[in-house]
Formats: sequence, structure tokens, C-alpha cells
Amino acid sequence: MNKYYTLTIILIIISFSLVSAAGVSYSDTPMITTTLLSQDPDPVEPGQVVKVKFKIENEGKETTEDAIVKILPKFPFTVYDDQSEKNIGVLQARSTGADAVVVEFKLKVDENAVEEEAELELKIQFGAGSLSYTNDEFKIDIQTKDAVLDITSITSDPEQIAPGETAQVNILVKNLADSLLKDIKFKLNFADSSLPLAPYQSSSERRLSQLKSGYQNSLSFGIIAKPDATPGLYKIPVNITYNDEQGNSYSINDLLAVTVGDIPNLKVYIKKSSVLQENKAGKVTIEIANAGSSDVKFLEMTLLPSEDYKLVSTTNYYYFGDVDSDDTESEEIDVFINKKVDTLVLPIKLKYSDANNKPFQQQYDLQLQLYSASELKKFGILTSSKAGLYILLFILLVAGIVFYRRYQKNPEKWVKLKQKIPFFVNKKK
Repeated sequence: MNKYYTLTIILIIISFSLVSAAGVSYSDTPMITTTLLSQDPDPVEPGQVVKVKFKIENEGKETTEDAIVKILPKFPFTVYDDQSEKNIGVLQARSTGADAVVVEFKLKVDENAVEEEAELELKIQFGAGSLSYTNDEFKIDIQTKDAVLDITSITSDPEQIAPGETAQVNILVKNLADSLLKDIKFKLNFADSSLPLAPYQSSSERRLSQLKSGYQNSLSFGIIAKPDATPGLYKIPVNITYNDEQGNSYSINDLLAVTVGDIPNLKVYIKKSSVLQENKAGKVTIEIANAGSSDVKFLEMTLLPSEDYKLVSTTNYYYFGDVDSDDTESEEIDVFINKKVDTLVLPIKLKYSDANNKPFQQQYDLQLQLYSASELKKFGILTSSKAGLYILLFILLVAGIVFYRRYQKNPEKWVKLKQKIPFFVNKKK
């Protein structure tokens, strides 16, 4: 009895299963489902053409009319060399699996498309019935070829590093990709022994945890130049690594240019002068001293016009060329000092370049104090002349000789004259 009871139960279960299956298989209406099979390429880049394939199955009754599949493209998609509607004929009943219909469309992705999973809309019409897929049911993966991290600018404060001095170097980066970039790392390589630079009070590495699309951020590095660093342009190797949202890793090798050099420090002065009075001509020696740590190149000097003097030399332009650090150059000029000048002003213009060929131009007003003749005599620079005394004595001597000869010829006049001269009268008394 137990065996018969168990067999009866099994038969009942099988009957219910067959009835249920028959109810599904023999639905009195079409039961259509659509699946996105593939996209090629996957992912697709902006500007490319993508092939999309859909599998259309009918688990219900055969359609009474042909089924029409319509692609409804919107930005960033457009139909490319294809039709937006395709007739796939009557969908047979229970056309699933290998019996399903596959339909393909070719779409162009816009050049300005961003990195995303873009929605693709589809509609199927079969007689009086229709199906629409417009609620993010089909997604096409769009990705840019490279997740680009751009170095927007590199600045240094100061612009060039003097030997033994420090600078702050700032690197501004921007995310040009359409997606988030993560784990961004910048590493400066100072391993080259010929590089006269080193990190200063900071690491040679900097990190950004993430950077959104279109955003930018800055990284700062402290750098010091060695005290004996030769002026010039030095290139520091930079390694940049980062990841995109899909986990792809990127590595870039670049160069960071840093200028080493000091601002020239020139001193200009009148070393000596042979003319110290107004209304006199003489020579003035102008000397230029390089008192800085940086060499100077292409130095030229121009003596500018002034009402204080008149240039006697043949030119007002002088070229010195290179002037090394802790070295001097001088030039002697001939001038005539105009009247009513208490202080001579010589306007000088210098043009030159530093060790890195950066041009400079400066103007100086060199001053020379002038003195009167009495002041120069007082200082012992100008001695008194005895020519006037000698002339006076000579005149008196000639007058005495003439006087003596004149009265010697007439003694009587000489006697009368002696009586009138007080010297002789007093002597007689």
C-alpha cells in the first residue's frame, strides 16, 4: 500500500509540472525578451564606430505580423552607415536559445563624448503590440584611449636658485580624462651625481589620493642648490604614476627644468679724475666691479649726454664683454667741465646678461665733487704761483736802472731829489 501511495504522489507532481509547462509554452500571446549580446569594440572610444548586437527571443505565441526593431539613438550616438529600423520577420513561438533572432546595428560615438556607460534606447513593434527599452536597460561602455594627467604649469619661487640657496617648486596638474584619477604620485630623481640640486626640508615624492575629471591641483617641492653649483639650466627626471577608475595603471617619465644662477651685482664708480675744477678739461676713469657670485656677459657701457660736461673722447660707447665674479673693468674718458658746476654728474647706462643669458639694463648717475682754486690750494692739491712776484721785481729793477742813468747825467737834479726824499733827509739829521 505504501508503494502505491508514493507512486500516486509522484504522478500527481509530474502532472502538475506538465500542466504548468504547457501553460507557459502555449501562451496565447507573444512573450518577447531582448538582451544586449555584445558591443564591439568594448569599450569604445569617442569618435569610433561600435557594433551592438541584440538577441530577441519569443517564449510565447508566434507573432501575427513581422517584428520591427528600432534603434533610438541620442547623444553621444548616431546611426553610422546603417538603418535605424530592421525587419526581423515573424517571431516563431518558443524561439529561444539557438532559435532566437540576433539583430546588429552600427553606431558612431561622438568625438566629444565623455567617459561613461551611455544609455542606448531600443523599441520593438510586433503588430498591435510593442516593447520599449528606455530605462537604462542597455548600456554602452565608452572610455577614452588614455587617462591623461596634464602638467599645466611649473613655477619656481624665486625663478632661479642662487648657489647655496633654496626655492619652492610648484607643479600644477590637471585631469584631462573623463573619469576620476587615483593614487597620483610624483617622484623627483636626484640620483645623478652631476646634478647640483637636492631636496630641501621635504621628500622627493608627493602624492594626490584622487583628482576629479576637469579638476586641477598643485604639488610643492623644496629644492636647494649646492654652494658650488655652476649657473645653468638643470633637468630633474620626474616619474608620474596613477590609476583610473577601471584599475588601469599609467606611468609617465618627464623632466623638470630648474635654473641655477644669481642676480648680477655690479658696482660702478669714478676711480680717479685729473680734473677737479669747473671750466677745465681732464681725464675721468670709470670702473665697474662685479661684486656678485655670478659672471656677467656682453657688458657694454654708454655715456649719456649731460649739460655738466662736454665729451672730448671720440666715442661715448664702450664694450667690455665678459666680467667674471670678483673682477673689475675700467675705461678712461676725456671731458671738459662746463662753468657753474659744483658737482659733476656723469649719467651711465649699462647693458649686460647674466650667466644664463638673461638680459639686464641699469642706469647710474656718477657724481664727482668739484672745488674752487682756493679750496684746492688749501688741500695742497693746487700750489700758489710765484710768477707774479718775479715780474714785479723785474719791473722794479728796470725802473731803478732807468732812474739811476737819468739822474746820473744831471747831478744837480740828483742833489735836489735827495733833499726831497725822506730817507735821505732823516739820515742827514
